[in-house]
Amino acid sequence: MSSDSSASSGQAGRRSVFGVPSRSWCGQTLDIWVSETKENPCRRFYRCKIALQKKTESHLFKWVDEAVLDEVRMVDAKILDLHHDFKALTAKTNIQIEMHNEINGKMTNLANSIEDTTIQIKDQILSELRNHSNTNVNPHPSNFFNTPYLSGAALAFCGVMSYVYWKLL
Repeated sequence: MSSDSSASSGQAGRRSVFGVPSRSWCGQTLDIWVSETKENPCRRFYRCKIALQKKTESHLFKWVDEAVLDEVRMVDAKILDLHHDFKALTAKTNIQIEMHNEINGKMTNLANSIEDTTIQIKDQILSELRNHSNTNVNPHPSNFFNTPYLSGAALAFCGVMSYVYWKLL
């Protein structure tokens, strides 16, 4: 449609602009005019006032319907780009959610493993202290830290757990 209508009015050699133009090449604002030719009767077009007065000069000429169609095509292209961007963002977000859930599961397993290991180490320390000590160790909570070996072991254990905790953060 564009080349046929331009050729019919003798405008084939002119530069074209995409979309609705705002100014002519000469810098003048554009007005909307109505064609009175037999080829394009009552068809509206953009043109500056200077171009209507000086028909030999090459000023901007654009059919209104073609300009609007260009604008619609630009909007369609932008919508398509946004649709592709949205799909890509959705896929990326889903991957990040899966990774987050996997990390949470591993952290839960690690926390459970640390808790189990802590209980085993505590039981092992108590049994070794009972076996190697001449004194009778009472595992009652009120007497637990009264033994020097137990308080040293508990202090070492707290230091190790603090180190592990800060490494996981």
